[in-house]
Amino acid sequence: EHGIEVVKDLSGVGENLQDHPAAVVSYQCTDEHKGISPTSKLRIGGTGLTNPLPVLKWLTTKSGVLTSVGCDHGGFFRTKAAGDSGSPDLQMRFLAAKAVSPDGMGSFTNFRKTAGHADGFSFQAIAARAHSRGSVRLASSDPAVKAKVTTGYLRDERDLVTMREGLKLGRKIAASPAFDTYRGEEVYPGAHVKSDAELDAYIRGSIHTSNALVGTCRMGVASDKDAVVDEELKVHGLSGLRVVDASVMPRIPGGQTGSSTFMVAEKAADMILGRENIVLSVPKASAVSEAKDGSDDGPKTPAVTPDLALP
Repeated sequence: EHGIEVVKDLSGVGENLQDHPAAVVSYQCTDEHKGISPTSKLRIGGTGLTNPLPVLKWLTTKSGVLTSVGCDHGGFFRTKAAGDSGSPDLQMRFLAAKAVSPDGMGSFTNFRKTAGHADGFSFQAIAARAHSRGSVRLASSDPAVKAKVTTGYLRDERDLVTMREGLKLGRKIAASPAFDTYRGEEVYPGAHVKSDAELDAYIRGSIHTSNALVGTCRMGVASDKDAVVDEELKVHGLSGLRVVDASVMPRIPGGQTGSSTFMVAEKAADMILGRENIVLSVPKASAVSEAKDGSDDGPKTPAVTPDLALP
């Protein structure tokens, strides 16, 4: 199509693109809590200038607002879209800041252009086990030209339902007594957006990535026409070529993909170097050690996973 010589025709290359699509519900704080958000602490009051104090605090004591990436609090939930899977389909992130726009990623990239940004808090609803699929295509033979990315967001109705339920959950959490003193105006999507149809329209107009792109060089057996690499990450039908990144994941993990990508890279390094399989000794999750006297010889008690409940 672009005049590039084909060395191996693998139909799965660029297909099976998966992501964690997201939508945001965001609030402005009441006036009495002006200055509480990290976005205010990072700026010299009322300006777009960087406050040097958080930077110095991080450099000297490794503490302060810069110890957080901004969206490192949250949880996983099952919605009605999960069906009988038994696994959470919704990830909720909490951010102690008001969104700059309904596009959560746009808020991160455009915050530097703002001045006097109001304080607030936000909940990002993420379809953690998205069913929709997209693709990546070359736009030109020039490697400097950006590829054509078709996200395929919301091709599967279940992803829309998951995010809609996430927005409702975000509103429910924000309405809890713990937020009474902080909760001001709902900025996005806005209190006027109430019905499922209105929430769906908001999602369709503001859906964005949560940075978990995988799948376009999926792993699989040679007989799988859509597989690109084998179990050693070698490209089918070629020698001397491996793919080592998140694109080899056949199916997106139900959580952040960073640790999975590290695992793929470390395993690939072992295989390339010819190392034997390394088996890690992992403590059993069924018991934890509790020593009354501070030693390691205390009684064992079962580990309990608490239920997540909302008022």
